[in-house]
Amino acid sequence: MLKRLGFGLLSVVLLAGAWFCFHWGFSQLSDIRQMDRLPLSPLSAVTQGVYAVQGTIDDDGKTITAPYSNDRVIYYQYRLEEEYTDSEGDRKTRTLESGRSATPFILYDSSRQRPVLTSPNIGSIKWSAPRTYHQKNGRRIYTEYTLRAGDRIQMLAWYDYRQKRFDLSHMSSNLNPIVTNETLKAEGGQNLLGASLLISAATGMLAVSLAAALVMVGIHRFWVFVTVMTLGLLIALWSIGTLHLKRDWQNAAELYAERAEGARAANNPGALEDLYAHYALIKASAAQWPDSLLFGLAEKTSFRPPAIDPAVATRIESRLTDTSNSHIQQRWVVFTIAGLSMIITVVLIWWALKAIRFKRLVEFIPTSQTQGLAYGITELFGMINVDDDKPFLTSKLNGQKCVAYRYEVEERRGTGKNAKWVTVDSGTEDTLFWLEDNSGRVAVNPQYARIRFPEKKVRRTGRTRYTEYWLPPFRNVYCLGFAGLADHEDADRLIIKNSDDFDFLITTQEETDVVKGEGASGFMLTGLALGSSLVAGTVLLAGTSLLTPLDLIQVSLIVPITLFIITLILHYNGLVFLRNRVDKTRADIDTLLQRRHDLWPRLMETVKGYLSHEQKLLAAIGKLRSHSSSLTRDPSSAEKQLVFEREVVNALNSRIEANPDLKANALVKTFQQQMQRSEEELALLRNGYNDSIELYNNQIQKLPDLFLAKAFGFKKVDFFRQ
Repeated sequence: MLKRLGFGLLSVVLLAGAWFCFHWGFSQLSDIRQMDRLPLSPLSAVTQGVYAVQGTIDDDGKTITAPYSNDRVIYYQYRLEEEYTDSEGDRKTRTLESGRSATPFILYDSSRQRPVLTSPNIGSIKWSAPRTYHQKNGRRIYTEYTLRAGDRIQMLAWYDYRQKRFDLSHMSSNLNPIVTNETLKAEGGQNLLGASLLISAATGMLAVSLAAALVMVGIHRFWVFVTVMTLGLLIALWSIGTLHLKRDWQNAAELYAERAEGARAANNPGALEDLYAHYALIKASAAQWPDSLLFGLAEKTSFRPPAIDPAVATRIESRLTDTSNSHIQQRWVVFTIAGLSMIITVVLIWWALKAIRFKRLVEFIPTSQTQGLAYGITELFGMINVDDDKPFLTSKLNGQKCVAYRYEVEERRGTGKNAKWVTVDSGTEDTLFWLEDNSGRVAVNPQYARIRFPEKKVRRTGRTRYTEYWLPPFRNVYCLGFAGLADHEDADRLIIKNSDDFDFLITTQEETDVVKGEGASGFMLTGLALGSSLVAGTVLLAGTSLLTPLDLIQVSLIVPITLFIITLILHYNGLVFLRNRVDKTRADIDTLLQRRHDLWPRLMETVKGYLSHEQKLLAAIGKLRSHSSSLTRDPSSAEKQLVFEREVVNALNSRIEANPDLKANALVKTFQQQMQRSEEELALLRNGYNDSIELYNNQIQKLPDLFLAKAFGFKKVDFFRQ
């Protein structure tokens, strides 16, 4: 119950985080789109509203003194850092002091000059300035970034027509003022990368939130997960994307209306031409659907172009064809983030497939009884028991009676935030034990098993921490392992042990808890994989300057595509796993048949002197000696050979019983013992082989595996009758 509440709380928290990141990311994206729709206006054309302008700084005699260089500047940002050595001996740097300041200045271009009023709240303005001072004195590092008279800048700011100045303390729409020594497109590119990461992170949180919600209500069917995840993410992304797209065009209409009012009132031809350039960029940004639809609906009321000469309009449009959108200058950052995201996606999908595959395996395999156990994958539930033949262990740290334990000794090293636990000793040990149920018992070898230890003890002495986990006897456990032939003298018996094909699991949990736990792991990992794949897609779009709300809506198609691929891989791997189990058991039978066949040549040399008068029997033995059949190559021939071989063995045994000298021969005794043991082993292998065939044949007839089976040639396998 507590776990369900935990998943429910996680779902709510992630949902809230997703909403916040969606809102923040789409708001940033809208700001970038608004900035990309603004032409670089000449200062003579500005009237009223938000403008993107460029020019040269004139300090007009109003300067401030930079703290380290003592230069006279209009803006500075400084930082004082100190190098130090931490408790681990690593060299690091920390900031001791930082700050920034600005003063009003004059901006001029070839057409005019305009005063610029800075804001008392300098943090509300985004300043980008070159580093003009950097000096190291001992362990201290002094750095300054400044703007000064003569520097060329681009600026995004609101122009007050009544005051005849740019005012960085005031901004209409949701845009923030920017002053940069680079370009506004480069500044927009940085925000573009941030917006893409925020939106993809929000999608990832939404995906994991949906997965946690499904776990909370106890759903573990993968097809339900795929349906909910596909519909949920597509509906959410399309709804949120469409909503913010409408808001984006509302903001564009407000910004255009403010500039249009000022341009028409000023009766300035240059202002009208600049307004038309703004209109042309807005229209160009509406090339894709649904932007084109929203622009078309609002064009007559909100985006009426100014009345200018058609030839001038054509000239302006021609000049704007080379205008680029905001872009990320460091392309290597884009490809690095996208590449890492794809690697993380593949790793997460691999982990998710592993968890879901194991869950499906638990659901496939029926719970068996120890009595009549069949060779192959098996699922058991019973109590751990020990005796003189299979005694218990004593755990290393706490002296607890157990059949398996794991321990770890750690030391606390370092101080403060750099302190960490370092493992100085660790180890595991296990021993064979009995697993008992109502029908009997079977030996279990827990080596290489994934044991979920029910007991744990942690104690701390000074700066040392001791942790130990153990599995005590006389506990009921669920066990999913491989029932294989025991070694040496018990080779005719089965023992539960590890398999290379799947995880050997021993746990005190119920089977339903195992299924739900593995399902939860698979769901959560898949949700994270979806988020990571969306990071790669959105960052690549941001890197190519094509990131729009519509593009993000289209990127959401990654969700069903990824889930389809995961589902396809999952079901295909499931069929391959079941077919491989059939092939493995068939190969084990072939090995046994070959071992039986190898007994006949030596036996022939021994008995032919005693049975010289039994020409038919000797001929039959000779036929067995010279002919070997394989269940893999020719199943029907192998079955016929076994029938014939048993007839020969029965006839030979009757002759041996009638001949005391032959009965007393050591090689004959060995032959009889080995043949009897091989019959018992063959019975175990045959049962396991037929069980694996039944699982495989049933699965290739179920949907959707039926289509995969036909497409990839998974054919029905006949049972082994002999």
